[in-house]
Amino acid sequence: MQHVDRYVPANNNGGWGVATGIVLLALACIATATYVHRKTYKHPTDVTWHGKGEKAQGAVR
Repeated sequence: MQHVDRYVPANNNGGWGVATGIVLLALACIATATYVHRKTYKHPTDVTWHGKGEKAQGAVR
């Protein structure tokens, strides 16, 4: 019986499209989170910021 070479070369460069898509998705998520944070964040010492359950008077006791 003769030897039959069954070597199949690996195609291991086919995942670059998926990797690029994941990196782009991560960058889009970072950009969205940064945008939302900058539009909605109020520093705790901001006078227009009120805690939940705080009375509307704003007088410090």
